[in-house]
Amino acid sequence: METSATAGAPKAARTFWQRPEGKVGAGIMAGLGVAIAWAFVHFLPKLIEIAQNTLYLAFLVGVLALVYFTVFVWDRPRTLLFYSLQMISRWVTGNFVELDPVSILKSFVRQMEKRREVIQDRLARIVGVRRMVEAKIARSEKERQDALRLAKAAQATHDEDGLNAHAEIAARRARDIEEYRSMQEQMLNIEKLLQRVMRRADYHIQTARDEANQLADKHTITGAVASATAAAQGIFGDTDLAEVRDMAAERIRDDYEKRLGELQTLIDLTDFDHAVDLNQMAFRQEGLTQLMEAEKKVTAAELADPAATSAGAGAALLAQAESMGGGSGGAAPPAATPENRWRGKLRRQ
Repeated sequence: METSATAGAPKAARTFWQRPEGKVGAGIMAGLGVAIAWAFVHFLPKLIEIAQNTLYLAFLVGVLALVYFTVFVWDRPRTLLFYSLQMISRWVTGNFVELDPVSILKSFVRQMEKRREVIQDRLARIVGVRRMVEAKIARSEKERQDALRLAKAAQATHDEDGLNAHAEIAARRARDIEEYRSMQEQMLNIEKLLQRVMRRADYHIQTARDEANQLADKHTITGAVASATAAAQGIFGDTDLAEVRDMAAERIRDDYEKRLGELQTLIDLTDFDHAVDLNQMAFRQEGLTQLMEAEKKVTAAELADPAATSAGAGAALLAQAESMGGGSGGAAPPAATPENRWRGKLRRQ
């Protein structure tokens, strides 16, 4: 029963990878993967170079697009660039003018003289062409006269061909003479105009030359005045040397005040010692006064009873003197005066 049931059950369908051809396909896919990995590793530097070139190309295209839109499309950046160029040009021109304005004026005069030479050269060429035209007029007039003479001779000999030919030559030369005379009149007018231009150019050149000389003299005077003004500013104005001088003066003032303060402090200390000495003198004077009073009392007691009171009064007087005189056995030495003590301290310092 079980065998028949198993035989009758349908078999499970196998996938492509479970079949024999699937294993071959897996091998082929593995080979392709290895080949792709090897090709990727082999061509990786080229791929990196291509990527770098692509990024560089994109950057250059972006810069070109920015320049194009800035110059040809956007009005505001183009205006800003124009004004920037104008400001830079003015700054450079101003620096050249600031360096040597006299040379610029003289260069302008020289440029005008060169242009005058060009005008003079063209005028000379026009005069030469006019003289050439005059020569052609004279030659055409001579040829016309000769043609008329020959035509008259042909007419006398009844030579129709010669008469027609020489008459035609005479007519042509007459027309040439008219054209040349018209050209001569035009060149005379041009010559007169150029001569007027030359006279006006000479006037302007002379005016510019005189103005340049005057301005050169003014520039020399201005330089002298500027030097004198700079020297005066060095005396009256604020300069580096004046600042250093102020620092030195301030240092001297500070040192002077410091030394005076030290001296005043020393004097104050000396006055304090003087006050101490005065207090000591006052105490000593008071002690001497009390001693004198005690002596007077002892003297009075001795006078009243000389035998009984001499020993006890002497001992009492001696004890009182020791207590007042600071324990010294005899009279106090004379105290030094405050002035002598102050002078001694100054000598020691």
